[in-house]
Amino acid sequence: MTKVSFAQSHEQCIHCSMAVKSLQFKAQAQTQSGKLIWFDAIECLVNYLKSKNENDFQKIQVTDYNSGKVIDAANAYYLKSKAIPSPMGANLSAYMLQSEAISVQKEKGGDVYNWETLKERFIDSEFGAYDSHHDHHNRPDAYAPSGIMGDHLHPKGGFMLSLRYMNMYMNGNREGSSKISDESIYERYMVAPQNMTMQMFMLGVMYAPSDKLTLILMQNFATKNMDLTARMTMANGMQMLNSFSTYSSGVGDMKVGALFGLYNRNEASFHLNGGLNIPLGDITNRDNTPMMNDVKLPYAMQLGSGTWDITLGITFKKLYDKFSLGIQQLNTLRTGTNSEGYRFGNLYKLHTWGAYAISQYVSTSLRLSGSIEGKLNGEDSELNPMMVTTADPNNYGGDLVHGTLGFNFLLAGSKLILGAEIGIPLHQNYNGIFMNEKFVFNASAKYNVF
Repeated sequence: MTKVSFAQSHEQCIHCSMAVKSLQFKAQAQTQSGKLIWFDAIECLVNYLKSKNENDFQKIQVTDYNSGKVIDAANAYYLKSKAIPSPMGANLSAYMLQSEAISVQKEKGGDVYNWETLKERFIDSEFGAYDSHHDHHNRPDAYAPSGIMGDHLHPKGGFMLSLRYMNMYMNGNREGSSKISDESIYERYMVAPQNMTMQMFMLGVMYAPSDKLTLILMQNFATKNMDLTARMTMANGMQMLNSFSTYSSGVGDMKVGALFGLYNRNEASFHLNGGLNIPLGDITNRDNTPMMNDVKLPYAMQLGSGTWDITLGITFKKLYDKFSLGIQQLNTLRTGTNSEGYRFGNLYKLHTWGAYAISQYVSTSLRLSGSIEGKLNGEDSELNPMMVTTADPNNYGGDLVHGTLGFNFLLAGSKLILGAEIGIPLHQNYNGIFMNEKFVFNASAKYNVF
């Protein structure tokens, strides 16, 4: 038998990408070509072998919990006891002899398994397949729905790239919580918005300098298109409707942030969210209209806030055998006044979700989200608030409630996470007149580089 030194190990688990630190739980396998691959826990080894043929390996070995010796996995005995927590939460330790496993069982409690019964339990009940003490999981429902950001930390050295897409469609208008007709709008404004589509792509990077701290950088690119109808009075006193569109596109604001872990134990995690909005998005976009060429577009058609905004919040998640629950509360506080003389109202959001693991690779989720946004402060002197509802600063802010249905997919050995969700508004109540939201679609692709 080979003695393992408990003071050394710089390997990385091939299954969960975490560094191998707790050598009492370390496992390894040697391919037929002689390549060694490492696992930071027995549960990672068993999960990895679910999609493999054991005959493709020369050796499959685990570490004896008592002696630190590397032993054959098929001949070992395994104790599942909460008194001996293993790195990925299945509470599994290995022993060379059955008598040794039973001896520890008498002291610590739990159940003893041989190699075959252990694998059967993972397949039949998944009693250890999905447990984890860290936010970096290898199950689809451990990741929040696509519309949620900053839901998980990474282990030290973890690095993730992401691409997100959002499409929101609005049709018609509301005053407060009630729909309002174009005719009613024309009593106060010359132009009534008809439809608006907003699309956003967001590139993101996450890096963890430590197990408790994950840093975030996100840059978005936005496209906004609005169809409008103007009621114009002709020289002979006749009135006619003139339909037109306005468009803006380009770089949006950049966001930098950090997640700081406060609690991570017994499949539950709790962390702080912090972020800073860097106002890179253009807030001076212009377009042609029937009334005037090269006119400044209203607040809703600009690409950024124009202010340095601070976001603070908390996120809590709890994992069960085949489902998970999460809640996130975020507060965005606007600071100062932008170069055009205004700032958007503070924004407060609450997300709650539940997800169910249909399989090891697919999960579905339901999310309920609410937001409250304060009134717009100040005004852009170039905008005529009597021209169109979106140019009137009194029409901004309000409260919304959304319901969404989503799916997550794990691919490429759990390194690639694909997600999509569709949501509809359950409640809309604006401070003034604003466009009626119809649906929002979110999609995401996240890749764990290491």
